[in-house]
Amino acid sequence: MWHGCAARSYRIALDLEDLDLRDALAELLDHHPDLTLGEPADVVITDRTAAPAAGRILRLGSDSRLGADPAPGLILAAAHVVAAGFDLVPSHGSEPVSSHPQLSRREREVLALLVEGAPNKLIARNLDVSVSTAKFHVAAVLQKIGARNRAEAVAIALRDGLASI
Repeated sequence: MWHGCAARSYRIALDLEDLDLRDALAELLDHHPDLTLGEPADVVITDRTAAPAAGRILRLGSDSRLGADPAPGLILAAAHVVAAGFDLVPSHGSEPVSSHPQLSRREREVLALLVEGAPNKLIARNLDVSVSTAKFHVAAVLQKIGARNRAEAVAIALRDGLASI
């Protein structure tokens, strides 16, 4: 039998355009012993395409399998898992859906080139853009994944499965 450590309480932030869902989640949180609304949040639940600036993120997609009425209880269960440090991975792909904002196709290309050790000039050449545009893309990737520099971006990408060698 597994004996885990004592339950920990996590702070949740709601950044939702769907006001009915936000209200339902807030009401459920009032009755949940391990999750509370609060800042700084351990995880942000959002349905927006533009991700919050920092922290672990649980993005609710528009997947038709969720149906018209997503289950708030399941969303809070997923938020608890994400807040505890786990990543949720869709069954149809290998990209984590919880820990980092969604990278665009171009940003994923830039991140792959960073993992290969490419400088801005080579990134620009491979993407057929100017060096200043390549720098802009690199900065956007660093900001989105919360990295302070290229080396940290590579470490985060490899650790979190955002890119592979």
